[in-house]
Amino acid sequence: MGLCVPAGLFTVEPMGTNTSPANYSTSHTRAGRGPHQLMLGSVTVSRLLDGDDTDGQLSLVELTGRSGSGPGPHIDPWRESFYVVDGELTFRVDERGVVRTIVAGRGDAVSIPRGVGHAFSVTSAEPARYLIASSPAGIAAFFADAGTPIARAVLPDDRPVFDRDRLQAAFSKHGLAPCRFPEPPAAEQ
Repeated sequence: MGLCVPAGLFTVEPMGTNTSPANYSTSHTRAGRGPHQLMLGSVTVSRLLDGDDTDGQLSLVELTGRSGSGPGPHIDPWRESFYVVDGELTFRVDERGVVRTIVAGRGDAVSIPRGVGHAFSVTSAEPARYLIASSPAGIAAFFADAGTPIARAVLPDDRPVFDRDRLQAAFSKHGLAPCRFPEPPAAEQ
């Protein structure tokens, strides 16, 4: 037991055995370790932390996507938070029936609540590098099931054929759903 233990977190038994109500271990993933997946032939995904590392509280993945890449409108079963390391992402988010556009550049963060329809794409000319955290955990497991395993997080020169059935199966397994944005109101005449 360390010196910085919050009161009440551990019970010290007479023989010096500590009992904890939760996993109380620190996780560390070395740079480049992976595993890595290729999504839609134009986005690499590297797992940094998953539910096994965080007691199911969050997942963290690093992505690199070509210009124009990104998912269509969908709904996630978790809060999805983004941090743009390099490049630019443009988000469309359904906020109470109105589609809001958010342009996020280097150093910007965007957080989308669970159950809110959204889409995003890489809108910089060069590939964008960004992090996505999901809370609770789940996004890393989704990408592991939806993507094609690759040895290193490097975008291929030629886009391979993407297995759409695999993506749809991963959507079903992890509780994601495609959605449609509301139609804009007709202009008054």
